[in-house]
Amino acid sequence: MKVKNYIVAFLSVFISCNTIAQIEGVADKFNEDFWVKTPVLSELTEEEQKSNAVYIADVNITTYEYGSFLNPYTGGWIDDKLMEENLHYVRVRLNNDKAIESFNKVYISNSNERKITNLRARAITKEGKIIEFDDSNKKEIENYENYGPFTIFALEGIEVGSEIEYTYSTREPSSSYYFSENVQSTYPKRKYHYEIVSPEALVFKMKSYNGLAELTQDTSYLKDELNRYVISLDEVKKFKEEDYSLGDALKQRIEIKLFANAKKRNFYSWTEAATKYSRKFYSGNNEKELLKETKAIKKLVKEQKWEKIDNQRDQIVAIEHYVKGEFKRDDIGVYYIHECIKSKIYSSKNATRLFALIFDYLNISHDIVITSDRYNKTFDEDFETYGFIDGFLMYFPKYNQFMSPSNDFMRFGLISSNYAYNTGLFLKRVKAGGVSSAYPEIKKIGGTSSDVNFDNLTADIEFTEDFEKLKAHLKHEASGYSSVYLRPRMPYLTEEKRLEELEERLKSIAEDAEITNITSQNEEMVGYLLEKPYIFEGDAELSSLIEKAGNKYLFKMGMVIGRQVEMYQDTSRQFDVENSYNHGYKRVLNITIPEGYQITNLEDLNMDVFSKNGDKKTMEFTCVYEVNDNVLTVTCNEYYNEIRIPLARYEEFRSVINAAADFNKITLVFEKK
Repeated sequence: MKVKNYIVAFLSVFISCNTIAQIEGVADKFNEDFWVKTPVLSELTEEEQKSNAVYIADVNITTYEYGSFLNPYTGGWIDDKLMEENLHYVRVRLNNDKAIESFNKVYISNSNERKITNLRARAITKEGKIIEFDDSNKKEIENYENYGPFTIFALEGIEVGSEIEYTYSTREPSSSYYFSENVQSTYPKRKYHYEIVSPEALVFKMKSYNGLAELTQDTSYLKDELNRYVISLDEVKKFKEEDYSLGDALKQRIEIKLFANAKKRNFYSWTEAATKYSRKFYSGNNEKELLKETKAIKKLVKEQKWEKIDNQRDQIVAIEHYVKGEFKRDDIGVYYIHECIKSKIYSSKNATRLFALIFDYLNISHDIVITSDRYNKTFDEDFETYGFIDGFLMYFPKYNQFMSPSNDFMRFGLISSNYAYNTGLFLKRVKAGGVSSAYPEIKKIGGTSSDVNFDNLTADIEFTEDFEKLKAHLKHEASGYSSVYLRPRMPYLTEEKRLEELEERLKSIAEDAEITNITSQNEEMVGYLLEKPYIFEGDAELSSLIEKAGNKYLFKMGMVIGRQVEMYQDTSRQFDVENSYNHGYKRVLNITIPEGYQITNLEDLNMDVFSKNGDKKTMEFTCVYEVNDNVLTVTCNEYYNEIRIPLARYEEFRSVINAAADFNKITLVFEKK
């Protein structure tokens, strides 16, 4: 079958991202003379000139066909092999040095026996001169930065204001049948075109996200026993990331999967995933190896006396601490876990199986959960594809809590926040007649609240004579995500490095602070850590927060809690707010007022800024005070217990964030009575 290339006119109708079926229609043919003999510079709009770079054209045409393939390992030809051909065409305007740095090389992977043909590249200078590049600009790298073989084409001599243009084709055995096509990037695109052409028996399903139009299925190709799926746009706006948002998951993209061939329908379904991964984590084809696994697990359980622990939660905690504390990590993992038990070496590839089989042996009820990184792709239960399979968790229904088998920093009750507050595929196991299987259940993956994730501060503050210096005892109590990347590291640091780390955190009060008498509690990774906050404290002495103004002394009290995030932006917000995790802070500042002095602006301390979801407060920053004898106690409570805040309530969220920043600006005025 002769490979053909096609392109389609701009689609003006946008379809909801909830639609999975493609739009049926007819698409125009592609102009094969896209590589014109004498190209000229494009005229940019005023808005395009503000961007580092502009894609004048971004084209990718994928064609599947059956053909012959020379096996490089056997030297023999394989007939009737499904092959994948890709045509790439890119043209980019370079508006500054950053753009030149980004586009001065073309990287093409040669993995999967990929063959590259028709590689051409040229530049159009700002004066209109055409510079042709040839094979002298090309390098073949066997293993580029451990990513495998690459062809690298250097575009030398390009300048600001020029355009680069390149095209190439690839041909390889088809190997991936579920993937993403990222449409939106940090640069705007004028012409974007993507299409797939396949034999009629190969049926693909696609779904567009974040306001992107759905692909058109070109029905005119059915008469030639072909499927053709096309999207072509005259404009793709550049992606502008915002703080407190879902980041890359908000970019316009297409999820694509092979849905059917001549023999089977509904590839990569949730049911298929449940069966596949249940077998991967609990079964095996080698009975001899399975027996060795069982024997090794039985021996390990007996040695560690896990059977003698009465409470199941304590069993889970003890097993996790032992494996993550005693086993070393390696990138290469064996399938059957008796070998990693013997060597005490495991990896992310077998961590889930290791824990699953131990829990299974001890009859600890659990589900394996499959999900995505919500900042990359938010899990979509309505479009069944393995493209959403990014991470594996364990769920314990008895406690309604999760565990991350392959994350050494996390412990029972806490998982990576990128996987939490998401949706996932729960593998529900059933046993019948000695045979184990699993069925899929889509459920929410919960997350922890500010009652668990907090960084609380108590500061006892006094001043030396004549306000020359401030002395403070600082005590931090950190739990959940606020301690997860600190506490687990402590046992592995030297005493010098440990003190340096804690000193740096205590110096959040001020850079000139001299920190002494550092102590800590609950550093050991034992027990249920969500009930044991990590505590570290020390004494600070500094002068930078005190100023003299005439006969008054000014104390920058608001800076004691550390510099806070400010969100004073001029541009309008695009996206909903997405918090990384629910969290809170309680700060108690006990300030001894020197004898003979008074504070004249205590009313500045009263703050109460909050946001409600319905009738419930979900975010708040409050500050209250009281004076007992000569001690001023200032108590600030700040918490965020809502992960997703709709755009309509963005200003409420921003007001709470900015309240903490406004607290930073509070300066207490001390005057003699």
